[in-house]
Amino acid sequence: MSQLVKNVIPKTGQRVTRLGFGSYRASKPIHAQALTAALEGGVNIIDTGNNFENGYLSSADISSFDPNQDYVQLTEKSFHSISPRVLEKQIQTSLNRLKTNKLDIFMINSPERMMFSKNRRYTSAQLYKDLSLSFRYLDGLVKSGTIGGYGVCSNTLALPNAADHISLTDILKACPNLANFVAAEVPFNLYERDAIVTSENDEKRTVAEIAKENDIYLMTNRPLNAIANGQIRVLVNHELGADGKGPVEHEIMSKMQNSFEKVAKLESDVMSELPVEEENLTAKFVWGQVLSENLARLSQNHFATRHYLTNQVLPALQRDLESLQTFASELGSDQELAAYQHWIEDYRENNELDRILTALCPTMKDIPNDAYSPLSIKSLRFLMSHTEVGTVFTGMRDPTYVKDALFAARQELIDEEDINDVWRCPIFN
Repeated sequence: MSQLVKNVIPKTGQRVTRLGFGSYRASKPIHAQALTAALEGGVNIIDTGNNFENGYLSSADISSFDPNQDYVQLTEKSFHSISPRVLEKQIQTSLNRLKTNKLDIFMINSPERMMFSKNRRYTSAQLYKDLSLSFRYLDGLVKSGTIGGYGVCSNTLALPNAADHISLTDILKACPNLANFVAAEVPFNLYERDAIVTSENDEKRTVAEIAKENDIYLMTNRPLNAIANGQIRVLVNHELGADGKGPVEHEIMSKMQNSFEKVAKLESDVMSELPVEEENLTAKFVWGQVLSENLARLSQNHFATRHYLTNQVLPALQRDLESLQTFASELGSDQELAAYQHWIEDYRENNELDRILTALCPTMKDIPNDAYSPLSIKSLRFLMSHTEVGTVFTGMRDPTYVKDALFAARQELIDEEDINDVWRCPIFN
């Protein structure tokens, strides 16, 4: 599949790609290069939100971006107010910055934060009342042609037990003109699925089901930045030298040398913490030094090197990590044990997740040799295979990330049986 799949926004009729360009933390010139690469790759729905304000990602900086023609702009703002007066200022700022007279979709971002106001007790009932006033104001902008429609982006729509939960059903009840409420956006990743997929024997309606019943276009964010067990987990496992720009050999060698030196430093840090009498253990963590010293020889035969790394280094490293875990468990110090465990998990966790996904879903095994992060590609493809989701927004702050995301978006949808196999895996529950 070479072209990007497009879905239709029901209430506007616009056809947009299932992969969207997210601008979160976009603030450097290279981010403009990434946006250009995404547009040239076929992406046609762009979050032109709050971080565009830094001045890099505006229409004046990107020659291929004409906001008046082919692209759907999703504008999100993150001010701690939803009053019409504040919305008016936000929208006018966006219009001026993008040099356009119309925004396709204006998203009210995280209105649930209003319930954490420090100055007063602010209830969900008050929030829905204020949202109703905001929607009436936005209805006027739709009528005048300033915006094409509006919606809500929230982190808590699928979390009924959260203190700051807001309900999509109640939000829609507060909207006086549902024809103008065109979109909703929620987090969705391997560890946060409640908005799209219910657990077995869970009869509650998902956000996706409510959106479909009301012809609301559902978008998702944070595909590669999950919150699992209260911790942020970045779903990336980039490989050495895979910057997606076709570097010449000496550039790859230089990067590999630097990487091996960093690993050697990490190994040195671990050895400095181990007691002198643990010679058998300290002797194990020398792979960074060995690989660095033999880099020139390794580079002469790609296939032999791959066989060496796969069949000798990785199995030995796994055994060594288990030995280190055993040693750490016998220290009798919770603090020291935690430090060693953190080091071990950083060393191997995401690569294991990559292998698990491939085992559960064999159709995802084919990844380009120059991929930056195979895990990210597999995660994006998996999420975009959920037909309940219209567009998956992902932060693409570098052309390298864009290349991975475009590859994922051009693949065939994963079949339902494989999707269910992944969700049934205990690691994601």
